[in-house]
Amino acid sequence: MARAIRHSMLTALVLIGAALATAVCALLLPLAPVHQDDPVLSWPQAGGRVENTVVPLMPYRPLELTAELPCRTLAAVDGDVLRTLPARPDQEPGRGLVVRANDGRLRISSSSTALVDEARPTTGECAYQVRADASGTSVLRDGRIIAQQAGLLPPQVAMFETAGVGNAAADGLGVTLHTDARFQSSPTAAKAILLVLQGFLLAGCIVLAVLRFGASRVGSRLRLSPIDAVVPAVLLGWTVIGPINEDDGWYLRHALNSANSGFVGNYYHSFNTSEAPFVVSQYLLSGWTSISTSLLWLRLSTTVIGIGVWFLLRWTLANALGDRRVYRAVPWLLGLAFLVWWLPFTPTLRPEPVAALGVAATLALCEYARRREWPGLIAPAVGVAALTTLTTVAGLVAWGAVLVQLPWLWRWARTRAVRDRFAYVGATLASGTTAFIAVFADAKFSDVVEATRVHYHYWISMHWYEEGFRYAKLLGVDHHGNWAKRAAVLLTLAALVLAAFRLRRRRRRLDGAIVRLAVVLVVGLVALTLSPTKWSHHFLAIAPPAIALLGLSAVGVPTPRGARALVPGLVTAALTGATAVVAFAGPNLWYGFSDWGQPFGDHSSEIPTLALTPEQVADLIARSAAMHPTLGPVPLGNPLLWGAVLVACLLLALRGRDGGWAAAGSARLLVVVQATAVALLVAVFTIAPLRTPGWSVAGSVLRNDCGLADWVRLVSGERLMEVARSRPTAVDWEFSLVHPCTPTLAIADGLSTAPEFRILPAGRGALAGVVHAGEFLGAPRAS
Repeated sequence: MARAIRHSMLTALVLIGAALATAVCALLLPLAPVHQDDPVLSWPQAGGRVENTVVPLMPYRPLELTAELPCRTLAAVDGDVLRTLPARPDQEPGRGLVVRANDGRLRISSSSTALVDEARPTTGECAYQVRADASGTSVLRDGRIIAQQAGLLPPQVAMFETAGVGNAAADGLGVTLHTDARFQSSPTAAKAILLVLQGFLLAGCIVLAVLRFGASRVGSRLRLSPIDAVVPAVLLGWTVIGPINEDDGWYLRHALNSANSGFVGNYYHSFNTSEAPFVVSQYLLSGWTSISTSLLWLRLSTTVIGIGVWFLLRWTLANALGDRRVYRAVPWLLGLAFLVWWLPFTPTLRPEPVAALGVAATLALCEYARRREWPGLIAPAVGVAALTTLTTVAGLVAWGAVLVQLPWLWRWARTRAVRDRFAYVGATLASGTTAFIAVFADAKFSDVVEATRVHYHYWISMHWYEEGFRYAKLLGVDHHGNWAKRAAVLLTLAALVLAAFRLRRRRRRLDGAIVRLAVVLVVGLVALTLSPTKWSHHFLAIAPPAIALLGLSAVGVPTPRGARALVPGLVTAALTGATAVVAFAGPNLWYGFSDWGQPFGDHSSEIPTLALTPEQVADLIARSAAMHPTLGPVPLGNPLLWGAVLVACLLLALRGRDGGWAAAGSARLLVVVQATAVALLVAVFTIAPLRTPGWSVAGSVLRNDCGLADWVRLVSGERLMEVARSRPTAVDWEFSLVHPCTPTLAIADGLSTAPEFRILPAGRGALAGVVHAGEFLGAPRAS
């Protein structure tokens, strides 16, 4: 059957047709209509009397608003007949709707604009009406427009308040509004049919491509090693003792609220705007959190992903290098490099681990396809790369894995018939339309454009040429630049420089594999520049090629005969030693509760990082310097220490006169630096919870409980968890992970839920309460 498919002209023509049809469906998906929710809110409820009511819109402005103002109400009620925002101390109208009747005058203002200022009605024989929508705002009296302001947006609404409560004359006063739920949508029947059709065609393209353009060589078999048990075991232990990330609570609430709203929105700012197009990892997290929100379960997600990344990288190198015994140490070197990279950045609920999984899968598929000369496997690799791009901007690195396969694919394509070339290119490109299904299943192109515009307006947005900020943070004095993160990134950058020695000498598989990985890593570093934020967290997305490159670099550098062999070996050794000095000169500083109990320096209080005075900067540098890790009395960042280690490694490797000793010595030094980083990292996180009195992250994970909320008791004696479950409670984003079971106050139907209590970190976190309640960021708790 497979043989017939590979040689059938009809199959090639079917594949071309299917690819074209898939592309057409993909292009139609963003334009296909959706059912957009249109929640309508009326005040007071039908048949009810007017009462002051909290109405926390999210976003603050409705799409449309109509206010009915009977003249008998305006004549009988003194003061604010209707107000949608609290009164300002300066008595200015503000951005809400204000209808005020006093001193014989009727004044109506909306969105800081005065619309009506005239004599107050004295009888009940008339009616006013305020209408506002995207086109503007107008005031009518008995159906006749008396004031109009084109382009004036509907007023902000946080409440309906009137001085007419309890006054029978207020009957007839009312407001009807359409909340802004523009991202709450579902596919129409036509779009659902289009989705099914594209999914069917897409699957057909991939399957036919894999079968028609099959393998011509036998592949390598992955031989398991004891390291394949060691790495997962370490990751399971790291689930308990590993650090937390400041954004874990941020992404946790995104995921939990998606069950309320039906889409993944930014729960803490930007008006809960959709996170599209970067939604793949967050939908996966939504599914994971639907099972449990205990700390253990949440942190296990990264562990499962990490184990997947590990075995994909093992499969990648097994195919890149083959089965030669000379590479028998590679699994152990890969394991060491993996732990150097994976441990400092995880566990985390951020998107980077999912991006790393997608990158590793793309790498594995591409190297397997190369090993077996199986061009058809590039099609599913392209599909995975497209989905990986939708995790985070740095997910673009997955395309680098495809890019480095183009030379051999070109050579293969030149031997094929023209129809086969068209069929292959069409099927491969069509495979990338997996991204269209993920993004536009229940959204339109205009929705994604609007979501992107809102995010860029309200949140941090840096240009590509400001990428240096990321490395400044990495080399800084806060937790973004701690020694462990530095070690992973800086050692890899050194390995990237060393890969240049392979460019002219690629006779061995090892040389070719290193060069390909270096190219993929460069693509990843370029992709990072496109990210609008420049935090060190993002490095984890490009970890797979970095891990593999770092592991292979420890095998050694090229060792040609003669005196020239000394140059690459000694340069490697010097660069590795210098990297170790800079890496271990970083502070042993970690975010939030992960810093409690840490050795080296004073970890009793949070180190501020924002809006610092020169005196605070000097104090910060002094405090972080005291946190540099040491080996007894000797700082691990001491150049003399690593100079001695370098000399020892070179002397131990000394043999022959052809320069091989330099290469072997530098490789040993690289292994020593990585082993030191892993051993120190495991040691400090084993010590920290043992030195922490009371609650700790590790203890909570072991108990599989609901975090800090199970331990905190209020003045009344109640546990915080009991109160949070029974009363509407908002949890600040920096504190959210350690209160994972606290119910998520819904943001849905264009409304947020007003809290009775807020849980804020006491003195820990420079942005505590700001993002959650900052109106300038489009926060849900601003009013």
